[in-house]
Amino acid sequence: MRTKHKFLFGAAAVALTSLGAVKAQAMSVQELAEAATPVANEYGLYPSVMIAQGILESSAGQSALAVNYNNIFGVKYTSGAPVYLPTQEFIDGQMQNVIEPFQSYGSVAEACVAQAQLLRGSFLYSGVWRENTSSYQDATAWLQGRYATDPNYAAKLNALIAEYGLTAYDGGGVAAPSTTSYATASPASTPATSAYGLQSYTVKKGDTVYDIAAQYGVTMDAILAQNGLQATDHIMIGQVLQIPLAAASTAVSTAAPAVSRTYTVQSGDTLTSIASVYGLTADELAAMNGITGNIYPGQTLSV
Repeated sequence: MRTKHKFLFGAAAVALTSLGAVKAQAMSVQELAEAATPVANEYGLYPSVMIAQGILESSAGQSALAVNYNNIFGVKYTSGAPVYLPTQEFIDGQMQNVIEPFQSYGSVAEACVAQAQLLRGSFLYSGVWRENTSSYQDATAWLQGRYATDPNYAAKLNALIAEYGLTAYDGGGVAAPSTTSYATASPASTPATSAYGLQSYTVKKGDTVYDIAAQYGVTMDAILAQNGLQATDHIMIGQVLQIPLAAASTAVSTAAPAVSRTYTVQSGDTLTSIASVYGLTADELAAMNGITGNIYPGQTLSV
């Protein structure tokens, strides 16, 4: 499984030696809470976790990346003009100083929206979604090793949440996330499970949706629809998928027959990664599209 973006501490951020060093910046925390809370609630995330990440990743808003570029989450470069700044990363078990390209935002609110879209746009981060957790501790534990390389990342977030009483921002319950704002499919598009039988399948290393569909004699579209997935989503080892029976898959696929399908190349994509999603080889995908060289972001491929 490939992760497109790697996340570190904020550009000038350092490991917190005491929460008192952050506490003096209460106004920055309040401003961050005001920006993050409505966004987190809209996307079905924990405001407390988003606020704590902003505090930790930006050294309470004091990192150069946060002050000059509103990048409070230490997000690596994705689009626009990159910002090159020093940071620290765990490499081979040791913290090392490196120079990396980072993303720039027009405002803290914009950074919060981008953060929410990232966490909701990939099943890599499905363990931070409120509907998949029982508490904010589940979300912070899931972030460690996926969002950040720091082996104490969850403990630091939990300490900040406790220190500032950030769970107060989690009050309001779990609103239904806006399905137009991120990559996962709308629950309304998922077929009713009462209409047919389902079988659970736990994803193993090397699995693709195409392979699983072939194994059960159903269509890829049926599995994607049943599990609220899109063709561009990655499945994870250990993820449990609900497999509809063959009769159900026929009903799903004939409801909206696809004469042809296309895929728009994203930054970081390769022919191999795209082909694996659709059960093709890289050579087959290249031949279908007459490709003899490299692919580029924005290019439309027939799949």
